[in-house]
Amino acid sequence: MNMKRLTVAIFCVILILSAVQVKPVYAAAPVYARAIDDKAYFCEDRDERTSLFAVPCTYCIEILRDDGEWYFARYADDAGIYEALEGYCKKVHFEPENGTPKATYLYKTITVKFSAGGNNSSLPVLGEIALEAAFYGTYEKGGVYYSYVRCQGDFGYIEGKIDYDPNLPSTPPDDEKAEKVSGGNSLNFASIAFIVIASIAVVVVLIIYFTTKKPKIDG
Repeated sequence: MNMKRLTVAIFCVILILSAVQVKPVYAAAPVYARAIDDKAYFCEDRDERTSLFAVPCTYCIEILRDDGEWYFARYADDAGIYEALEGYCKKVHFEPENGTPKATYLYKTITVKFSAGGNNSSLPVLGEIALEAAFYGTYEKGGVYYSYVRCQGDFGYIEGKIDYDPNLPSTPPDDEKAEKVSGGNSLNFASIAFIVIASIAVVVVLIIYFTTKKPKIDG
């Protein structure tokens, strides 16, 4: 066989493979902060007048960005009837956590009942309808408490304060929480590219080997 051609081919393959840098891809670990009082408001903007609810005390927000006196944060996950919310929280009402705590978001569902009111019809009208709602937190206005909930895909308030247990381990409802990208043994794009190029290189070497091999002449 033509050893010169084979040597050049092997050198090219090594050169190509050396250019592919296989590096594991690790997602940055979430950073959390825990609500330390009942004034830990979750706001639409950096202004407590835009607050939606108070993050339940002893539960957490995920810090997405540090904005001076505020955190730009996420509360809850897209799981079950819950929907993740992004907004602002004032730092003074939160304490940063080291690592991922067992209790992050409070997942608590409640039953909301709607009444049809007076029924003067002879038709079988439903008198009361019960729907499941996702509880987010409490909002206080003029001494009256309201609970911020998500029901049937819409957000709103119902009158009343919802009791909850502190520091419960966070388990998304129905275990429907989307799996987050994490480091580990998963193949990343660079690894796949390396395998593909290596496979092509082997095929190229074999082709060169068989096409340049001189036939044996008898006699």
